[in-house]
Amino acid sequence: MTLKPPSLRFIREHLQNNRYRLTKHATVVRLHRGITIAELKRALLHGEIVERYPDDQPYPSCLVLGWLASGDPVHIVCSRGEVEPALRIVTVYEPDDDRWERDYKTRKV
Repeated sequence: MTLKPPSLRFIREHLQNNRYRLTKHATVVRLHRGITIAELKRALLHGEIVERYPDDQPYPSCLVLGWLASGDPVHIVCSRGEVEPALRIVTVYEPDDDRWERDYKTRKV
């Protein structure tokens, strides 16, 4: 079976059932930026997928645009692994205005 990037449905089901894990990198970045687990989950539950990376290694992933309680945008990269919990939160970052259009969904050329 070839894995596909996670869908919003997959992300939401795994979050609601607490079947996810953060990579060490995502944990370090989250703590550094003062983003709580509750904020991260809320951003993912109400976010939207803006890019898909089916060829990412070791697992296919996607980029989710969500919003923090402060109103700031946040990008969250999630992947779908083969080992439970299959939802992996790979990294979390604030989109750079120099790289993203004002909608934070479109990369600047």
